[in-house]
Amino acid sequence: MRHGIRALSVSLVVIGSSFAQATTIVDVDVWSHLQRERVARVGGEQAFAGSESELMLQLLTDPASPYSETVREPDFTNDAEWPEVLAGLPGNLSTASAVAVLDWDLGLTRARPGHDVEPHPGYKDTFVAASATKADVDADIFWHMIDLTGFRHSARAATYAVAMQMLRDQVQATIPERRALLGIDEAVFSRVMKAAYLDQVSTYDMQYLSTLVQHRLIHWQPGERSRSGLRALPTVYRVARAAAAYRDAQGYLGSYPCRPDATPVAGRAGTGVEGDDRPLCFVAATDRAVHRWYIDEAQRQAIWVPEREHDGMLRLAGFAAAVLTLLDLAPLVEVVEAVAADDLVTAEWLTPVEADMAAERADHLFCPFPE
Repeated sequence: MRHGIRALSVSLVVIGSSFAQATTIVDVDVWSHLQRERVARVGGEQAFAGSESELMLQLLTDPASPYSETVREPDFTNDAEWPEVLAGLPGNLSTASAVAVLDWDLGLTRARPGHDVEPHPGYKDTFVAASATKADVDADIFWHMIDLTGFRHSARAATYAVAMQMLRDQVQATIPERRALLGIDEAVFSRVMKAAYLDQVSTYDMQYLSTLVQHRLIHWQPGERSRSGLRALPTVYRVARAAAAYRDAQGYLGSYPCRPDATPVAGRAGTGVEGDDRPLCFVAATDRAVHRWYIDEAQRQAIWVPEREHDGMLRLAGFAAAVLTLLDLAPLVEVVEAVAADDLVTAEWLTPVEADMAAERADHLFCPFPE
């Protein structure tokens, strides 16, 4: 099982920012620096002993709420190793900026228009635009993918919208002579965008896009910046945010779950607790809460089986299912710790035995899944 978790989580510790403080920060990995200093001070066993819930208690004012504010100065900023963490980060970051980076990495920021993100045009609605902009999906891709799948399969559309955006970005960032060598098939993008309905999308093209998303979930590269200038959101949260944008675009029966000022409507917006199926006020919710909603929504949509399904949708469902487990597990702190531990072993800050302590905690998450 050890090899499975290590392969899955090679680069899930990523960089981030908040709209107010850290939107332009690049090449900073606060979590790994924090873990490195903890290991140096207390050893690997104690450094990796904390639980996800304990960390959330430090970072969120109300961890039980999907709309929680973040804590400006978590308790760990008073620990003995914190000055060393800051000293080891590039750019002379303040505590506020370093914590903002960590909040972004762990999915604790939101998508309030003008506060967390500046919405791009082309999405017909400010809240739809805010979530789609944070997902970093262009409007033409966003609308085309939902046209192909329909809103009943919007969770799958979100995965493939993000994949199409990744492919567009790769094509634009690479000179034509090197694209084939790097495995960048720009013809996939052209064919999918020209398809009038899903049956016109080939199995090869679906597999290519599915593989692209899986690769980015497993091999996220720190230091990227989105086209909007914000820190690039981790892939798992990009997909969830795109799905939330589709849900808002679909519309609601009765009142909207958000007020115009991007705050949840009491009694209308979902609370995120088990058994509450009401939709969240997505722009007011943290990426982490939106991700939890997304996993549930993807599973609900997968249960629906029409009397007669088109071949394209059947193929899409099969490829999307292969990605869902990765999307489900990627944000868990235990997985993030295993990634950081592997990186620290490579840098010779941690022994393999100490890294195994972190990996073993993550391995328990994978016990239900065969290797």
